[in-house]
Amino acid sequence: MIWDLIFSDHGYFVFQHEREQQQVLQQEINRLRAEKARLKEEIIRLREDPKTLEEVIRRELGYVYPDEYMIIMPKADEKVDAAPQAEKEEQ
Repeated sequence: MIWDLIFSDHGYFVFQHEREQQQVLQQEINRLRAEKARLKEEIIRLREDPKTLEEVIRRELGYVYPDEYMIIMPKADEKVDAAPQAEKEEQ
């Protein structure tokens, strides 16, 4: 009887595992709800604020005004290594 209460398909260990799984899923639900709220706010800002929309268009799509120039800089983690190229050209 006690063996069945602990080790059966509906025993204590299965119950504990399912409880832990439920907690993990609840945390995921909470994270997704927070992300949904953040995205909702961003949608409202994009619909109602032209400056926010312009900023996103410029950043994401790379749009510039005709009298502007876009300078593309390498990211800090990208190293520009010209020395190996010069050695290859000499050979």
